Amino acid sequence: MKEVKTVGVVGFGVMGAAIGLNAAMSGYRVVFKELNDELVKAMYGKFVAKAMAKRVEQGKMSQEEADKICGAITGTANFADLAVCDLIIEAVVENIDLKIQCFEEISKVVPKDTIIVSNTSTFPIQTLMQKVDNPARTAGLHYFFPANVNRLVEVIRQKATSDETYEALMAFAKGNKKVPITVMDFPGFAVNPVFIAAYLVLDSFAGDKYNIATLESISQEFLGLKFGIMWVQKGAGLGTCYHAGVSMGEYLANTDIGYPPVPAFLKKSFEEKLEWDLADGPILEDKAARSAVGDLLVGSIFCISQHLIAKKVVSVDDLDLGVRTSLAWPKGPFQMMNEMGADKTRQLMQLAVDKGYFKMPPM
Repeated sequence: MKEVKTVGVVGFGVMGAAIGLNAAMSGYRVVFKELNDELVKAMYGKFVAKAMAKRVEQGKMSQEEADKICGAITGTANFADLAVCDLIIEAVVENIDLKIQCFEEISKVVPKDTIIVSNTSTFPIQTLMQKVDNPARTAGLHYFFPANVNRLVEVIRQKATSDETYEALMAFAKGNKKVPITVMDFPGFAVNPVFIAAYLVLDSFAGDKYNIATLESISQEFLGLKFGIMWVQKGAGLGTCYHAGVSMGEYLANTDIGYPPVPAFLKKSFEEKLEWDLADGPILEDKAARSAVGDLLVGSIFCISQHLIAKKVVSVDDLDLGVRTSLAWPKGPFQMMNEMGADKTRQLMQLAVDKGYFKMPPM
């Protein structure tokens, strides 16, 4: 198995910097790539030097520890300088053509056994790696935001990914004190299809009867959450949520799986840059009205989860672990199904099927 000691990060924005810092703090050397020397300097100053100085100021680490981490991270504007890396993680903006071009450039300058991965949350890994020679060394390594705090990493195997590449990435994720789960190449991978479906269903009810505070409260009640789904959407950014919903619909809506459409409310929130008020009460207390939302929400989560298992995208254990770890849900979908029983589970799933959101998955 290839041992990873030096990690390259292409794209040192918020996500790439968090991935790089996490690796450096776990004992790896990091070389990040940005577009030009000015950006290299600016990103190092903002995401490395300032971030470490703040930790020292807060008493979270000593100056000596901070200096060691800062010294383990270097930046470059040249792809050729990534040749020293054992693993390269791409974290540029979500533009498919840009990513494909980026991987082609990486492939030209690094050794044939350098592992090359993408942190994309939407694009198929096989498509992104089409211009990389020796595709056996390619895969996905999907970190969840914020990457320095959220412990989940999806290790995504595309058809060509070798066992050696997969095992090296699992070891690397564990070396970064992450919780890795194994996922096959699939639109959105494993956790996002579940979460995106959940918020699309919830957002579809937004209006006069159901205000944002009520929908937040319903998601907290039916999924046992401390912070509900409306809160997470607001934190993630409504633009991100809107685009992810559109992307998942394009991939799955017209397949044998199906997918909920993007609600007009979410589209309007994105286009008009609306600020959601999570305390815009009063909260609707009517049990039947709350169940109308909560039952469809849970039924939709069960549908997409069953489809992911039927398509062999992920195992039951890994999906539950992934949902609990990345989304902080107290129970994964299959634990919830087991506790409800088969009859109640099918009844809730039928609601999502009748609504036209999903095809009924094999149980």
